Amino acid sequence: MPGGKPNLGESDAECPLRELSEELPKLSVIGDFKLYKSFTGQTPHQGDIVEAVAYFSKIQREIKPDREISEALWTNNFDNIKLSEITTKIINPLYKDGYL
Repeated sequence: MPGGKPNLGESDAECPLRELSEELPKLSVIGDFKLYKSFTGQTPHQGDIVEAVAYFSKIQREIKPDREISEALWTNNFDNIKLSEITTKIINPLYKDGYL
């Protein structure tokens, strides 16, 4: 899942647009971001405790990773995919709520 921290002075609406353009540059966002839920968990690299905010938006175009993302795929089976704690905390409710 693409994501990251807001830059200094960046709004909650600007951050996901920038992150998507950096990590999935061929992607076009065609809908407003809608708040899904907030999650607290540990980051995989530095072990920091963070609050992650998940949003929904309509997109178009093929998803092709760039820069920080080395691989992208569509799946509904997470059994063989190594996920960080914070990503798992986001994925599980998405699955439970019928989005995945």
